[in-house]
Amino acid sequence: MKEIKPRKRMIFGKRALMITCALVAAAYGQATPPNRGVLMRPQAPTLLQRPAFGVSACTVGMLDLRITTGNDDLRGGNDNLSVKIHYANGDMQTAANVNKGANWPNQSVNTVSINLTRQVAPNEIKQIGLVHSAQAGYNPPSARQGALTASPVSGPMLGPIYGAQGIESEDNWDMAELQAFALGKGVNVPIASSGFHRFTGSNPSFDINAHPGVGCPTGKQVKSISFTFSTADDDLRGGKDNLNITILFADGTSQAANNVNHSQNWPNGSTKGAEILLSRPVTIDQIRGFTLEDTFTGASGGDNWNMASVQADAVLADGTYHAIAKSGFHRFSGDWSGPKAKQITISAHPIN
Repeated sequence: MKEIKPRKRMIFGKRALMITCALVAAAYGQATPPNRGVLMRPQAPTLLQRPAFGVSACTVGMLDLRITTGNDDLRGGNDNLSVKIHYANGDMQTAANVNKGANWPNQSVNTVSINLTRQVAPNEIKQIGLVHSAQAGYNPPSARQGALTASPVSGPMLGPIYGAQGIESEDNWDMAELQAFALGKGVNVPIASSGFHRFTGSNPSFDINAHPGVGCPTGKQVKSISFTFSTADDDLRGGKDNLNITILFADGTSQAANNVNHSQNWPNGSTKGAEILLSRPVTIDQIRGFTLEDTFTGASGGDNWNMASVQADAVLADGTYHAIAKSGFHRFSGDWSGPKAKQITISAHPIN
């Protein structure tokens, strides 16, 4: 009997240990699903934040705006432009008075650089808002100005006339074109673009949505077109007599760039360049051609321009240049057809 009791105790102890292990295993098994859920939760945002198929993974820290004024200038002074950048997560960044109080004259091209508050993927920029602060004002004319304009009027009537000379009406501004590019380390990404919009006191703001599926261009995508023009023996006058270029894409869409000479004169025998940044990255085979068109009015006071030659080079994201179009002599005039037509189209194709 004395030998049996220790064995019973040993068997009982083993059974108790097995039961305890089973209970612990069961308890651990019940705790495991919540722990697996906690481990998986940090992975979900990473999967959701992966760029869409075909979109490069990169970040940008600066927004560059290229803004062309039409036929009504941005006054400056108290009448300025502010920019609002809207991000995908709902945040907004504001840059006030981006023209720094300066006047943007008719037909001028102006560049604005805005540092982003944080590095973001290009597709996180969803919208760009423009706000024009247009307001009337009063600037008293100088005594000399008063003397120059008073001429036949004097006495009590002079005061109201003199005062009226200093009244400024509410400013309006014609934006002819906007192109927005996001810049990062070695990347320049087209984000958004827009054509004409007129800002007035009753219509002071304009929102431009970002292009869908924005991503960093690959090394073989075209980021801009560089044109080289040679003038023969009749200059391009400039002023109101200028050159417009339209880029024609294979999918039927186009991109217009007006006044590529920026109202400047291109003298006889000169060689001048113009660069157009594309509003979206494309491959060379997606560029079908280019239309060149002058703004000449014709008649006796109209301009003519003898273009000796033009070459168009596609500038790729990797920095290389590839000639894709060439054309020889053409005399531009105010005629819509004939040998001196104001518009010609040049086909694009790789040139060795």
